[in-house]
Amino acid sequence: MNVLTRNYFRILREGAFGERQPIEPMSSFKWHQLRERAHEDNVESYLPGSEEPHKGLRGLSEYKKGRRHKNIEKAEYHAIDTSIHSLDFLELIASNVHQTIAGRTRIDGIIEIGHFLRTKGDKVDFIKIEQWLHKLGIYNMAQLHASILVELFGFTPDEVPFLHRTSHKAVRLATDTHKLTLAFLPYYPAATLHSMFYRLHKSITQIEE
Repeated sequence: MNVLTRNYFRILREGAFGERQPIEPMSSFKWHQLRERAHEDNVESYLPGSEEPHKGLRGLSEYKKGRRHKNIEKAEYHAIDTSIHSLDFLELIASNVHQTIAGRTRIDGIIEIGHFLRTKGDKVDFIKIEQWLHKLGIYNMAQLHASILVELFGFTPDEVPFLHRTSHKAVRLATDTHKLTLAFLPYYPAATLHSMFYRLHKSITQIEE
């Protein structure tokens, strides 16, 4: 990581989670770039001296629950040991995965996952979470997001119970202009891959015609 990126995540770690971090000297131009990136990522409120209140998760409401997600909720509402906090956490993870698949990893969303874990994690049934993530086909992508918390925000593996192995690709996912590349295809839900290749095949067929 370059100095701007290192400082960026150290500042966010301090602003979002209250953990003081060493900041390296930078030029005024790089500080301007850092503030621009914070605005783009909707995390300006975590910068030093900011008086901006946190604006919430812009765009995560675009996530529309599919049939499988709705079935999970329906079954859980009728379960003897219903866990509303677990359902809320599942929706937060699924919303973030939706944003990543759409082409952008949401840093504010990753931070919200971290906040949830540290404030309500003890109320979440992580056995259910893992089962649900597998049912939705987003387990692998959720592992990447969890790895970002460990690699860039200083979380310990114990704080992220559904994470079983950190991935070095997590840093790349969070720092490489937030764009997904072919390297991340194995992490896509199968249904999304099928849809992508179908659209690609259709486009090629139309060109040939």
